[in-house]
Amino acid sequence: NQSLVHLFIVGTEEGNIHQCSLAYSGQYLETYEGHHMTVYTVKWNPFHDRVFISCSADWTVKIWDRNFKYPLMSFDLDNAVGDVCWSPYSSTVFSAVTSDGKVHVFDLAENKHEPLCQQKVAKRAKST
Repeated sequence: NQSLVHLFIVGTEEGNIHQCSLAYSGQYLETYEGHHMTVYTVKWNPFHDRVFISCSADWTVKIWDRNFKYPLMSFDLDNAVGDVCWSPYSSTVFSAVTSDGKVHVFDLAENKHEPLCQQKVAKRAKST
């Protein structure tokens, strides 16, 4: 987290996300439940220090507030989601890549339910 440098988040193979602190190495500060399979990526929003995003083999991308145990929003992308990333220029834009070789771009300020665009970028997707 850019403003709270002692906090970090990690995803697990079981689908949980743990908020941890460099100051408390023996315990989790919080456990977030929402994914049902391996969590591949978890990233803080660079504009909002309470918000983070995650993606999973369960075909979903989820947006979280670190003060709540369950996701604020969830997006089903119909394939395992191997990576997700916030835009460095906008607090509401993120992209995700799925195992079928597509990139999905969302802007929550424009549409909270559907991607702005999705584009196949690989002829044959690699397994994650």
